[in-house]
Amino acid sequence: MNNPALVCQVYAFATVVLWSTAYVYTKVALEFFTPGPLGLVRCAVASLAFLVILPVMGKGRGSLFVPAVRHLPLIAASGLSGFTLYLLAFNEGSISLNPTTNCIVISTAPILTAALARMFFGERLPVLRWLALALAFCGVVLMNGGGSGFMLAPGMGWVLVAAVLISLYNIVQRTLSRHYSSVQIAAWSFFAGTLFLLYCLPQTVVELRAAPAHALWLLLFLGIFPSAVAYLCWARALAVTPRTSLVTNYMFLTPFLSMLLDFAVRGGLPEASTFVGGAVIMGALVLFSLAGRRS
Repeated sequence: MNNPALVCQVYAFATVVLWSTAYVYTKVALEFFTPGPLGLVRCAVASLAFLVILPVMGKGRGSLFVPAVRHLPLIAASGLSGFTLYLLAFNEGSISLNPTTNCIVISTAPILTAALARMFFGERLPVLRWLALALAFCGVVLMNGGGSGFMLAPGMGWVLVAAVLISLYNIVQRTLSRHYSSVQIAAWSFFAGTLFLLYCLPQTVVELRAAPAHALWLLLFLGIFPSAVAYLCWARALAVTPRTSLVTNYMFLTPFLSMLLDFAVRGGLPEASTFVGGAVIMGALVLFSLAGRRS
């Protein structure tokens, strides 16, 4: 395929399909593993994959294997926000939330990223984007049963924390992208994330020994496909796209794909509040995207 627009969209679609599987299969994996060990194994498998991938695809800006010493704090922040703390919060939230709800709340990350970019980089946010941010918050409240008593359900709170963390990861990634390629940033972020999760190693060994064979295959899948392969596809999509919106708009498909997969795997449909609140959030995301094109 010689058409860059078509190539980037193929990679973007492959990415959101892979990401949608994480929401469903994480829920399944949590039947056998606690959040910390699950996060450690997922990061460790992805890190092993990147040890093979990085020498092949990591050529470009910056050092191939070892980042500059002055960038190590940023690498550490990237690993903590994008993987260590994110996976802990994401896994905790996945225990009580259905995959579709989880996915829709995480989908607010582009809006949160823009708000953080305003804070850290002074980027202007059009009025319509502030309106989209408020609308997305209303959607979260609706998904939480109307927000009675102004208290978030524990699972919803964890996933909102995860959305903030992945937004922080995007901000750190933008800073690192001035010196390294997307593949290098993803690889070293996974390495750092694995390092910070090693405190879970004793419990991880216990749970791995007790887990059935199909649960181990599930861990391998989560570490390779929604993690290493998905990040590679996303990096490639962003590298070849003529317009960033051609790639990022595919993120709107993730909740729908997650719901279809959840129904196929577990046979469960979300509650009515998920559809209502999810529709509001998706509308906010579309408004956010359209506001960006006008600005």
